[in-house]
Amino acid sequence: MKPETKLKVAAEEIKDILRKHDIAGAVALHTPGHGEFINHILTSYSCAYQYEDNSVRFYSKKEDYSSPEEQHKQQESTANMLSVLKDLVGYHFLMLETLSERFDKIVDAKHF
Repeated sequence: MKPETKLKVAAEEIKDILRKHDIAGAVALHTPGHGEFINHILTSYSCAYQYEDNSVRFYSKKEDYSSPEEQHKQQESTANMLSVLKDLVGYHFLMLETLSERFDKIVDAKHF
């Protein structure tokens, strides 16, 4: 199996786990020379969904909720989900950026 195919298969398995447990996630996968990113935001508590690879939509029509409070609760949950994922992905970026730069210097790494 090609490395990029292996990552896509693994990504789908991870998405299945996220769907099974009704949780959102942002996951980066790697195999030598290849990377894959999962952005799974479609949950029962979110009004956000990824319409296409690079497009997120929000669906929150008043008529789909039993009350304005229920609609607002889902909108708040969506905002919280996006904020927490943003913070965690940002934290991971900062940690990995530092590690990568330090290691590159140690081993005189060249990336292409």
